[in-house]
Amino acid sequence: MIRILLPFDGSEHALDAVRHVIGMRQAGLEIEAVLLNVQDPPHLYEVVLAPDAGLIDSASHEAGEHVLAPAVVLLQTADIAFETAVVTGDAAHEIAEQALLLGCEQIVMTTLSHGALLGRLQDAVSHEVVRRARVPVTLVPPPLREVEADDLAALGAEDDGTS
Repeated sequence: MIRILLPFDGSEHALDAVRHVIGMRQAGLEIEAVLLNVQDPPHLYEVVLAPDAGLIDSASHEAGEHVLAPAVVLLQTADIAFETAVVTGDAAHEIAEQALLLGCEQIVMTTLSHGALLGRLQDAVSHEVVRRARVPVTLVPPPLREVEADDLAALGAEDDGTS
């Protein structure tokens, strides 16, 4: 059985990585998954205002579990054994570290090779995970989508400076 770490940030692209793992299962591989959500560390303002540090940890964990919910549904529907983990810290560092701590033999995650600033940040995280990880990393690119006429028109408007 292959134990796979699935970092999940709640995005549609991250669901593509979950679907990729489901496809691996459908192809006959014995898989066990660990869904991981990495929460940002609390800001100093939150730490100062919180009456109890446990409240911050609890809220962070709840938020992470909420983010994982769509992936949980997909894995349950596919009848894939899984567990969940929510940690706080730097995403790339935590993904690479949790793979080892949780006994995972592989990491499967999404990458975005184009798009807005958020896409570039996610892409940077995935490449940093590849650099840090001590287990194989499979990067699942976003699916190609068909170009719509409106998209082409918008590109033409940007080039003309008329947008």
